Amino acid sequence: MGKVLLIVDMQKGFINKNEYSNLINKINNLIKRNTYNYYIFTKFINKTDSFYVKKLNWKNLISEESQKICVTIPKNSLIFEKFGYGLNESQIKKIKEIVSTDNQIDICGLQTDACVYAISIQLFDNLIFPNILINYTATSNNNENVKSMLIHQFGTIDEME
Repeated sequence: MGKVLLIVDMQKGFINKNEYSNLINKINNLIKRNTYNYYIFTKFINKTDSFYVKKLNWKNLISEESQKICVTIPKNSLIFEKFGYGLNESQIKKIKEIVSTDNQIDICGLQTDACVYAISIQLFDNLIFPNILINYTATSNNNENVKSMLIHQFGTIDEME
């Protein structure tokens, strides 16, 4: 058990804005601090028959190259492959096994209003408090609205630098 950092979807195919490339440096610096016992990375994999393709006509992250994680992956890391916004039951179970006794996990990455949010709700529903490191997330939408949404749902966000 220990302190865990969950890094959501920091993949080549998502890094399409300058602010996102700045996020790579910020998260790498956070990892270099070495204040976590475990690191969990989510890796989104899109399939040609997914709802993303069929319903949203979104065809990114199908190639292996676009799925590559763009931040440093420390030795004490797990990589969870996912095919939707959230995690599956076995991934939640694994997090429950390694999270510290305060049942809290720090979360950073992309898209704050989609995958970070979906995973945070899943964790909360499984009695793990999502400590969202808002300054280590990014979204394509208005970040102030996203902050308000997160505070409404979880009571707080972590604005550490």
